[in-house]
Amino acid sequence: MSDQAEPQVDEQRTETFTWHPEYAGQSVSQVREDLARQIAGDQRQHALAMEGAEEAEHDALASVVELERRWGVYDFDWAEQDAASLAARIVAFEQERERRQELISWADYRAENAGVVAGESNEPTASELSTGIKAVSLLVVVLLIVVILLAVWAL
Repeated sequence: MSDQAEPQVDEQRTETFTWHPEYAGQSVSQVREDLARQIAGDQRQHALAMEGAEEAEHDALASVVELERRWGVYDFDWAEQDAASLAARIVAFEQERERRQELISWADYRAENAGVVAGESNEPTASELSTGIKAVSLLVVVLLIVVILLAVWAL
């Protein structure tokens, strides 16, 4: 037998956080559902803030910054991610903290589990592809402007 405390399991075979300072006494599925609900709500709040940014720029910026601080640590593109998928990755991280009984950082967890963190792959995400397309489009526009300026100057 191990001296290490094992995660508590109830009759329904659901793991329960026992050590975790924030989630102690809650089941893994309950935490996952709560996080998914919070993320989805914050994604809606983020979208609304971005839509109203022109009318209330300061308020929108404050709201977006607060949300980015909360979820941006876990995924730079959190506002565009599937809430349940992001919640599952966060819960896996929190389960590792529970297993170790240590409050490791997300960065340390990701570094140790590079490519293994659930939901991550070597495939570029839609936002990464979109950013690449935007960069290429910007380059084409700049080149067109330069060509037009050279043509006008040559006349």
